[in-house]
Amino acid sequence: YSIIERVRTGALMGDKMLAMPVILLVGQEVWKTKEAKITDAPEWGDHRKRAILWEVTTAVSLLHAGGHIAVVRHPESLRYVKEHIAEMMQPQKY
Repeated sequence: YSIIERVRTGALMGDKMLAMPVILLVGQEVWKTKEAKITDAPEWGDHRKRAILWEVTTAVSLLHAGGHIAVVRHPESLRYVKEHIAEMMQPQKY
C-alpha cells in the first residue's frame, strides 16, 4: 500500500489526525523533475507537451491513490485533470 492509502485506512478506522484532506502539491514537485525541465532531448517529444502530461499523469495517479485536492500549475494540466475527474464521476454503463 502507498502512504496515502495507509493514511486513508487509518482515517476510516477513526484516527482524527489522519481524517484531514490529503492535499497534493503536484505542480510544485513535478516542475522540478528532469522529465519536465529538460529541453534538449527531442527523442522525448515536445518539451511543453511532455511537461504538461507529466503533471497530469502525476496528479491523476495521486488522486486515484486517495488524494483529495490536487494543486497543479499549468492551466492546460488543470483542464485535463478536470476532464478526468468528470469522466470518473460518470455512472457506469454496462
